[in-house]
Amino acid sequence: MKYFSLFILIILASCEKPNATYFDQSPELQKALADFEIMDGFNIEIVAAEPLISDPVAMEIDENGDWWVAEMPGYPLDLTKTGKIKKLIDTDGDGLPDKSEVFADSLTLPMGLMKWEDGLLVADAPDVTFLADKDNDGKADVKKAMLTGFSLSNPQHNMNTPKFGIDNWIYVAHSGAINSFAYEHVFSDKGSEIRFPNEPNSPKLARNADGRNVRFKPKSLELETLSGESQYGHTTDEWGHRFYTDNANHLFHEVMDARYVNANPNLAIEEAMEKFSDHGNAAKVFPITQNPNHQLLTDVGQITSSCGITWYDGGAFGSNFENTTLVGEPVHNLVHIDHIETDGATFSGKRVLENKEFLASKDPWFRPVFFYVGPDGALYVVDYYRQIVEHPEWMSDEVNESGALYEGTKKGRIYRITPKDGLKMDWMSALNLGENSTEELTKLLSHKNGWYRRTAQRLLFQRGDHTAATFLHKIINEENEKAKIPALWLLHDWQELTSDDLESALAAKESGVRENALQLADRVWSNPDFQTEELKAAILKTANDPSERVRFQWLCSSAFFDFPEVKELKSTILKNDVEDKWVGIAAIASSAGSEEILFQNAVRDFGTKPSSNKSEFFAHLAATISKKDGANLITKILDAKGDNNSWWQAAMLSGISSMQAYSSPKTLKNLEQELLLSTFLASQNQELRKSIIRTFDVSKVSNTLNTASIYVKMKENSNIDFQIDGMSLLSTLGEPKIKAKILENILTGENEKLQLASIKALSNTLSSPELASINKKYADLTSSSKKAWIAYLLNNENKVSELIKQVELGNIAKADIEWPQIVELMNYYDTNIRDYAREVFAINEDRKAVLQNYLPAADMKGNAENGKKLFTQNCAICHQIDGKDGTAFGPDLATLKSRNKHSIITEIINPNNSIADKYGQWNIETNDGNHLTGIIVSESENSLSLKTLGGQTENIAKASIKSRQIAKQSAMPNGLEGAISQEGMSDILALIKGE
Repeated sequence: MKYFSLFILIILASCEKPNATYFDQSPELQKALADFEIMDGFNIEIVAAEPLISDPVAMEIDENGDWWVAEMPGYPLDLTKTGKIKKLIDTDGDGLPDKSEVFADSLTLPMGLMKWEDGLLVADAPDVTFLADKDNDGKADVKKAMLTGFSLSNPQHNMNTPKFGIDNWIYVAHSGAINSFAYEHVFSDKGSEIRFPNEPNSPKLARNADGRNVRFKPKSLELETLSGESQYGHTTDEWGHRFYTDNANHLFHEVMDARYVNANPNLAIEEAMEKFSDHGNAAKVFPITQNPNHQLLTDVGQITSSCGITWYDGGAFGSNFENTTLVGEPVHNLVHIDHIETDGATFSGKRVLENKEFLASKDPWFRPVFFYVGPDGALYVVDYYRQIVEHPEWMSDEVNESGALYEGTKKGRIYRITPKDGLKMDWMSALNLGENSTEELTKLLSHKNGWYRRTAQRLLFQRGDHTAATFLHKIINEENEKAKIPALWLLHDWQELTSDDLESALAAKESGVRENALQLADRVWSNPDFQTEELKAAILKTANDPSERVRFQWLCSSAFFDFPEVKELKSTILKNDVEDKWVGIAAIASSAGSEEILFQNAVRDFGTKPSSNKSEFFAHLAATISKKDGANLITKILDAKGDNNSWWQAAMLSGISSMQAYSSPKTLKNLEQELLLSTFLASQNQELRKSIIRTFDVSKVSNTLNTASIYVKMKENSNIDFQIDGMSLLSTLGEPKIKAKILENILTGENEKLQLASIKALSNTLSSPELASINKKYADLTSSSKKAWIAYLLNNENKVSELIKQVELGNIAKADIEWPQIVELMNYYDTNIRDYAREVFAINEDRKAVLQNYLPAADMKGNAENGKKLFTQNCAICHQIDGKDGTAFGPDLATLKSRNKHSIITEIINPNNSIADKYGQWNIETNDGNHLTGIIVSESENSLSLKTLGGQTENIAKASIKSRQIAKQSAMPNGLEGAISQEGMSDILALIKGE
């Protein structure tokens, strides 16, 4: 698709207006229009700007054509309540505002608004505030916190964007408080319980809602946490699928509603969201900015500030735009567009344009942060218009102290995008839906424009006029599929929904209607009025629906169906769709109390057909059963004989071990011990044997176990892999005689593979003389065995100081300690060990001096091939490049490729200069004394997911956590210069920059 020049269009648009506006008279605003390049087939015009508005971040158009704008001049650091809500007014009837009035002021950092009853709901952390003008003087005289408890944190992460949902709930986006270091004195608030103030008997959510999105109903005082989170903005399609955005991750989908995730309290998953852009996270973008004003940590050329995600549902852009989302990328002064396609239980997002953007500006101050699909079908673009939008947390001191942070606070624009043939803009005077009759509002539910459908639904819901039910029942049996969604949910909330309504909806043409019908069916099935044979048959039929997403929803909903056919149908869906990982999770989530039947059917249906997704399913299933009770689970797993079952048996034992790793050790029954041992001795599958070793390792074992049989088998089976596994098992079991054999293999053995395995099999009970003997042997060990010995000392808490001591004495060379291990030592939870490590490894804490030594690397010609080797040796333990060749623990280094080399060197040499958003390091101590360090990637009411150094994600039950504390340092400590020379730095720069 091609771009077109705007100059002629601007002139034509001006000629078509009967009266010139002040926009036409402003050279600055005309230049702003001329600076745009927009997708072929569209026009753009200014419809509001300074001085009418300034610092706009959100807008709302209500049922009467009143235009409301939220202004946030306080970003990024000003909490002195400078925020406002303004009403825009058209006094001359030309369709454009020419006057603005302050409706409410003294707001802290307002970040979204929506019409509600006779006022507005405004997101202004810590509250969702209700504002109303009761005395009709144009000013809000009611200001009441409707919901409270959200953290007042870095504004980029505050609760925001209230929206009325298709199910009559009000949704707010939220991604939790971040841990500010430079500005903790400003943003130290981490929130409290989310609650309705002055309603002591109403529900409460966990502190700050565990950093997740929230929905509520003000009248009925209902309040729930969602399973997903979003930064600034959230959206849905016509069927209620929820889409979120977050800085570099511009598209993700809340695959499973919290209602279904929580249906099985023993299910532990990393998160219930799927990132689905087919062009990746930190996707490449195509700015046209002239003289861009990028800051120190700006990831130039890639999505880094995604916000305002909006599903276009205006019905005026043509069929090619029926399934599209738009996001603002204010750092790069552009708007990105994607086409959304179904992909199993979730979606795939594809570029609409190649090497171009939907809208881009040459003006470096253009900051699109919010979008609104208006009653005319046009797309309204809210432009914050600032010199700087990056937060000072991640900028240089020089810029922060320059006074530029608030440049542009008296400016701001709203643009209107229409098809090239134009759209009439008369809604400011023509709209009067508040006066429509109930019947007239029900007819608007069939409107092609989502604004009318949502507004009519909200008005009907607020009125509560049940005479609408007659019209809503008819809609469900008519042809307009989109109208059926609000009709169904309104009838449900008014308790007017019937089994006939659901039968009809379950047979609807559109799969989205069938999904919603299932969601409603699982909410009402417990009501005897709905337990008809006809509705039951309709529900059962959708288990074989041609749509994968409907079958997925059926699995989720089946948690609330009690008819006998459910269990077998659930297994049938699982059998057919198990290669979609979300199907396996949904099957477990919906099987609380019947997990073992699901297990038996899964083994029957695909137990001899291994795949990675099936292994993941079996591991999740075993972990869930184990967390619940797990009585005799090991016996049931190992009762199946034959090596063709080994793959899923190994997966299930792995799931059990993962669940028990940070809980109080479970005592194995004698029968379980014997079965584990006999399976170990008989199995030819090493993965299964290793899973058995791990199971013993996290469990308590009685003294009755016949360890002699392991020795016998080791004599019979000379296979080196079995010898190694046998030795490892004996050591894990604490069998005293094996220690001598292990030490012999290390100190005098000639088989390198066995020596290496022996070090790995060492117990943590080495005596001081035994420790000394291996340290003495260290110089003669192979390279692999040296690495294993260092890892042994590092991984056993009572041996860590010994490792540092041996380095200090020179018995272990500093060069033998890999950089990631130095990272771990210098970030160790025990401050004495951490200080000892920093002393021994001679880290120069004068970062400015070290930085000066490395800055010349920016002017050197590097070798990318050598840089890749250095990356593998020193960086890959925590980082990837373009999602490959390493571990996704810290930020992807590809996001740095467009920064200048001095900036990259600064971040490497002085990692505490700034800690990337959501990469703060946490120290966690469990009740059994284990210590873990990593990044919290998600959190629910019952568990959290911690990504540890090396990229492994641990799901930890909150009940097993004794304490958790955010570290004040980056997970990457100072001192990289000890492993990389100046020349090596230039090589790494060449790799990152793609030179």
